[in-house]
Amino acid sequence: MKKLLTRRCSFPITGAMIVLFAASLVLAPSGATAQYKGDERHVVSLDSAAHFVKNFKSNPVAPSTKGGYFGRNIFDKILAQPGTVGIRYYYAAKDDGTPTLVLVGVDSTGNDLVQGVIGEVTFPCPPYCSATNALNK
Repeated sequence: MKKLLTRRCSFPITGAMIVLFAASLVLAPSGATAQYKGDERHVVSLDSAAHFVKNFKSNPVAPSTKGGYFGRNIFDKILAQPGTVGIRYYYAAKDDGTPTLVLVGVDSTGNDLVQGVIGEVTFPCPPYCSATNALNK
C-alpha cells in the first residue's frame, strides 16, 4: 500500500485525462454535468426576435422541448434598462421549427421595450436538462 501511495503517475497521461474530463463537464449536454455560469449569450436583435415570433404564429404547434435554460445575465441586462418593471415572454420558433422564447423588458404602462435588450438563444431541454424531477419527467 505504501508503494501505491508514493508512486508517481506520468503527468502527460494524467494531465490529458484531467483535461478530457474537464472538457466533458463543459461540453456535455446534460444538466448533471454541464456547467451553467449565468453569463451565456442570450441577446438577439429585434428583427430576429420578430422573425422567430412570426415563425411560431405561422405554425403554432406543441413544443418538442420540455423547457429551456436562460442564464441570469439576460434577466439582469433586461431588468437594468431604465423604466423596466418586468419581463414579458413570447412563444417563438427558429427557422428549423425549434421552439424558443423571446424575452423583452416591460415598462410601467405594460409596453414592450423593443428598442432595448431582447433575449432568446435558449439552451433547450432536451438535451440541456436537469436531473429528472417532477417538471421534466
